[in-house]
Amino acid sequence: MNTDREPAVYLSGIAVELGRRVPIAELDDPSVAAELENLHAGGLRHCRVAGQDVVELAAAGARRTLAAAGLTAVDAVVHATDSPYRETATKDGWAVLAGAGVPTAPTVVVGGSASANLAAALRVATGLLTAERLDTVLLVSADRVTGAGRYQPVGVTVLSDGAAACVVGARPYGPAYRVLGVSTAIKADAVEVSNSLKAAQLVKLGVTEARERLLRTLPEPDRGFRHLITGNYSLATRTFLARLCGTDPAAVHTPAVAELGHSYSADLLHGLESLRERGLVEEGERVLVLATSPRSWSMIALEYAGG
Repeated sequence: MNTDREPAVYLSGIAVELGRRVPIAELDDPSVAAELENLHAGGLRHCRVAGQDVVELAAAGARRTLAAAGLTAVDAVVHATDSPYRETATKDGWAVLAGAGVPTAPTVVVGGSASANLAAALRVATGLLTAERLDTVLLVSADRVTGAGRYQPVGVTVLSDGAAACVVGARPYGPAYRVLGVSTAIKADAVEVSNSLKAAQLVKLGVTEARERLLRTLPEPDRGFRHLITGNYSLATRTFLARLCGTDPAAVHTPAVAELGHSYSADLLHGLESLRERGLVEEGERVLVLATSPRSWSMIALEYAGG
């Protein structure tokens, strides 16, 4: 436990665990087949289909992160999912701990924001670091499509199975991003509509509110962001979101839309790690992450800390 440190929070050891790549044209899924032309036009070509359940995906992603960060233990774990539980939230949380090799770490299971669960989980992890003066919180987000089809009309995309994890720490564990701020807007009473104009108006309200909240608390808010990470949605959706965020659409970094499909929160962590791996982000540069769901919109402001 760290009892004397500056209130800084870093994301490091980012890793993903994804299902096998399947061309969406080969899926036995009527919902995708009916929208195949639109999906292809938006840049979607493949999705990921996992044989493991959510607990196994989460545990595998967590193990990858622990290895990347050089850790064998953490002070706590936050497990985020929007998928049905194998048993219960508690038992699934315990199974993730055991599968990840950290069976004695206190755990919290988080949901409530669908594809935007990364932001919800980060808020909880940051709160644990601050309130309990911890050094390391393992954040893992995992989801797997069950039951309904993989086509998602919000964002015009196709859902994938996968997990992503990172260490939320009081210091970096290898290459890292420093968290500058998080904001969330939610419209739980919003009525989902088929009218594209009304749907766009709802998204505009949510993203604008989240952006205004972030800028009110962000140090040096006029510095702007060189990169924007969004979910793996259609090109038209990503362009629309970029404009709402006040960034150039060319700043959107979603390098694997065609290969990954939309793997819930894993899209966002994968995008951040891709920036680093490809050498596209320099120390001190700011990155904006936009985590969206049909009724919630969150922004995470980060600064690349190098390493």
